[in-house]
Amino acid sequence: MEGDRATSAPGVTDPGGWGYSLANLTEIMFPCLDAVGAGSVVEIGAYRGELTRELLRWAAGAGARVTAVDPEPPPELLKLADDHPELELVRQTSHDALGHLPLPGALVIDSDHNYYTLSEELRLIDSRAPGAELPLLMFHDVAWPHARRDTYYVPERIPEEHRQPLGHKVKLAPWEPGVAEGGLPFEWAAKREGGPHNGVLTALEDFVDERPGLRLAVISAFFGFGVLWHQDAPWASAVASIVEPWDRNPVLERLEANRVTHLAARHVLASELEEARARVSEQEKLLRPMLESRAFAVAERLSRLHRRGSPVFSRQQVKRALGDEDGRSSKRSP
Repeated sequence: MEGDRATSAPGVTDPGGWGYSLANLTEIMFPCLDAVGAGSVVEIGAYRGELTRELLRWAAGAGARVTAVDPEPPPELLKLADDHPELELVRQTSHDALGHLPLPGALVIDSDHNYYTLSEELRLIDSRAPGAELPLLMFHDVAWPHARRDTYYVPERIPEEHRQPLGHKVKLAPWEPGVAEGGLPFEWAAKREGGPHNGVLTALEDFVDERPGLRLAVISAFFGFGVLWHQDAPWASAVASIVEPWDRNPVLERLEANRVTHLAARHVLASELEEARARVSEQEKLLRPMLESRAFAVAERLSRLHRRGSPVFSRQQVKRALGDEDGRSSKRSP
């Protein structure tokens, strides 16, 4: 039965983590693929293969083929391809691959999250399948932080005139439109969000505005899931009925805003805790030798004499500061 196919990914829902994988959204994605009757799916940007694995499970029941495109597949994806010979792994950039791969019934696009890369991907697809011939297109990261802010895996792949002013090894937070002092870490990101030609959702909206008959659904969960199709496609109404309850749902939008705010705040706290641990470690390296120092013992005795039994400083104070009970710390720094 169609409903017996894989529709969830309990191993990759990533509780407590970033929730970065589209595998978290298969309960919406797979019914859309079924509605289209997709005989093949191309995944652009497979990363570690979390979604790829779930697509293979779906494809086994649907009699479909799966192609994963990634120019630099990590070890997890390479192993998945070795374990599943039915998976076609294309080691090219999306722009190179989309020039020659047969267009499938559906594409999942989760590649370099910037305006230029996505706009070129859409242009290549549109040039080969205009109007109602457009396959079902699904996208990740159409919400914060990528909706209105470019990020780049390899900035050199983007023509300089199409790059936003860049920050290197920056931190982003939903409460800061620029670069934040603490938040989620990114290797390369636009210094500010917003404005023209900036972000994944901006690229999608510009593409839709320039072509009549297209419809874009935006589902605000796990950094945002976008679904794009032509309204004259024979399966258009079936896809619409699946995504409409989720499309720009205000409850989902509030939930996702809450989630990413807490996620970024947790990274801020983790960074502060790491800094505090580093300070404590340095303090312990300074204080512990004082306990064994003859000079410190002499100074303590002189201080007792001068203060009539109440020294300015003592070994007992140092022990308490180090968390020692018997003069030996139960957890020393390396």
